Amino acid sequence: MVKNVRRHMAMRDQKSVLVSLSGKGMEDVVREQVNGVQEGMVIMQGGGNSLRRLGPEQTVGKVMECLKDIKKDRKKVRVAVVGIMRRPRENAGYEEMRRDTNKRLQEEVVRMKAECSKDPGDYGVSFIDLDGALPQEVFEGDKVHLNWEGERRMCGRMLEWIRATERLQVEGKEGDKCERVTVDNKRECEVGLCEC
Repeated sequence: MVKNVRRHMAMRDQKSVLVSLSGKGMEDVVREQVNGVQEGMVIMQGGGNSLRRLGPEQTVGKVMECLKDIKKDRKKVRVAVVGIMRRPRENAGYEEMRRDTNKRLQEEVVRMKAECSKDPGDYGVSFIDLDGALPQEVFEGDKVHLNWEGERRMCGRMLEWIRATERLQVEGKEGDKCERVTVDNKRECEVGLCEC
């Protein structure tokens, strides 16, 4: 979905790794790329290609299994799960299934976030919803892949999450207030960008 992520997101330190493997299953990416990571940030985005075949329940199950695998022995890794992106070419049935899947995903991530918050050493998990950031005009002609502006907006939303989580890591979790973010004029907690 995002072909030019590297152009839009410059990673600041050498510990950062940016992996975009289109066509690979999320579990393959977690197994191959996240295995040695002990601290930092992981942004998981995927599930759209297999949603129709697997359905909402199995898709949510696979994503949450990957998320649990990442967090199992890695409390100092902050993880964001990006909701399955819309595809303007798909019919209303697919869109309803996608929204239902994202709703379920967000609910599961919120449950896991509550568990993570019980341990002050756990850096937590978040859900990032891209629907408000990606109107129909930011998709390529195939109505599946993002154009340059869509990639820029998607990466902008991810950068907002990175900045918010970096700020929390520096300031600490206790007593932080949500601050406004630029996308959709919502508070960070409303769009899953903070650990409150």
